[in-house]
Amino acid sequence: MQLDRITIALRPRPARQALDLGFALLHARAATVYKAWLALWLPLIAVAMALTAALPDYAALWFLLPWWFKPLLERAPLYVLSRQVFGEEVTWRQAVRAWPGQLGGGWIRMLTWWRPVMAGRGLYQPVWQLEQARGAAASKRRDVIGRDGAGRAAYMFGLACAHFEIVLQVGMLAFVGMFTSEDQFKVFSYMAGRDSDSMAMLLLPLACYAIGGAIVGPVYTACCFTLYLSRRAALEAWDIELVLRQIQAPGERRSGTGQSVAAWLLAPLALVLATWLPAPPAQAADTAQEPAARASNCASMPVLFPAERFGARDEEQHKLRQDIDDIYAGDDLRGYDCAPTWRMKKGDQPKQPVKPSAAPDLSLLAAIIRAMLIAAAIGLCAWLLYRYGDRLRALLPRTVPPLPATEIAGLDIRAESLPDDVTAEVRALWEQGDRRGALALLYRATLSRLVQRHGVQLAQGATEGDCLRVAAHALNRRQLDEAGHAVMATVTQLWLQGAYAGRWPDGAAVSDACAAWDARWRAPAGSGA
Repeated sequence: MQLDRITIALRPRPARQALDLGFALLHARAATVYKAWLALWLPLIAVAMALTAALPDYAALWFLLPWWFKPLLERAPLYVLSRQVFGEEVTWRQAVRAWPGQLGGGWIRMLTWWRPVMAGRGLYQPVWQLEQARGAAASKRRDVIGRDGAGRAAYMFGLACAHFEIVLQVGMLAFVGMFTSEDQFKVFSYMAGRDSDSMAMLLLPLACYAIGGAIVGPVYTACCFTLYLSRRAALEAWDIELVLRQIQAPGERRSGTGQSVAAWLLAPLALVLATWLPAPPAQAADTAQEPAARASNCASMPVLFPAERFGARDEEQHKLRQDIDDIYAGDDLRGYDCAPTWRMKKGDQPKQPVKPSAAPDLSLLAAIIRAMLIAAAIGLCAWLLYRYGDRLRALLPRTVPPLPATEIAGLDIRAESLPDDVTAEVRALWEQGDRRGALALLYRATLSRLVQRHGVQLAQGATEGDCLRVAAHALNRRQLDEAGHAVMATVTQLWLQGAYAGRWPDGAAVSDACAAWDARWRAPAGSGA
């Protein structure tokens, strides 16, 4: 790892600052990172949509497919960021081609017991992918990386990203629901688990989840990666190493030769001045004796270098050791301060152990009292539920069955608005020349039977096409039989061609439709037809 080529200000940071650094890192390299991420994310979404369209009964299972395999896809953005942060430029195509080789290590854990609960997995992805750690070494490394609050910060940030994805998904679903017909996309009914027969309603939440994951996925990876780099910088002192690498060696300094020459020239002058200077006064000698007295008082303190070390090879090594010992004996590097203090003589005497009192053992009484308090609390809760149960039940939501529609496209479909013999009235109107009135009566009688006898839910503003789609869904749910659906389709076709296109059918077609209608719905309502 070439630290001198790193492109970010690397130093130990608090967890929040390290996570915030990930946004800046992603902003600088967003194009390549998002291209690598989308090149893997979008095909996985396409597979999930294809499986949903082919097997709609397992739509919830296919919805979990991209969510389950997301940890493996996060290694492609990590590949790009880990190279570019050290000055190595890679393209998104190179990242995608290298992605299969980055999956080794930790993938079983990522796709099994870690997947539902480990929101901070992004902090530990580099341990397997970048450090190539495996087995027990990887476990120890993860434990070290996750200390000092880093693991908790990554977990909380993962939860925040998951909630942000949910907010994006629900927001897009609500946005689509605002501008779409209620009968075509019942968005919130689908979220409640009802009316999921439409393929568009099955694919819409998956598409919204794809958009949310496409936005948040690289953000999560980049921020966890900078948190990992911050932990490495704190553990291995990368900031100090970077400063030391910037210091030039003595041989590389330009003025090194000149300084050594000047030292040799000034050495004789210093010797002459030392011989001419007078001896130090007595006060200075007394002052010089103070460190010796302090050293004698601190004789019992531990020393850095024990006396039993091996002997010096020559006089130069002996002098070097003496200089090092003098340096470590100074106040700056000694590590402790020796000073005289006053202390009470009796303070050294050991304290007498306190004899236990002869109090009785009340543990049994405490257990009885605790059990009585618990029983009293349970009894109080039960009494409150019994006493105020009716008020509590009034607060619970009640499922009220929707009222059947009474009017569709301006046509009254109530049972009391229809004649006793529908088909006889239709034939009479047709013979009188009131073709629109005859077909309108037959059409609204058909809708009335669907609502009153089969429980088909039709909206007040539904069109003829909407009613046909609802009838088809009722047929798929075995709520309507084949004969009823065929009559509904025939009557709707006659009504549309005549009322809107002006192509009125002949009398035979109307007579056949009335016969089919009688065969299916002429029986009274109580017969179950």
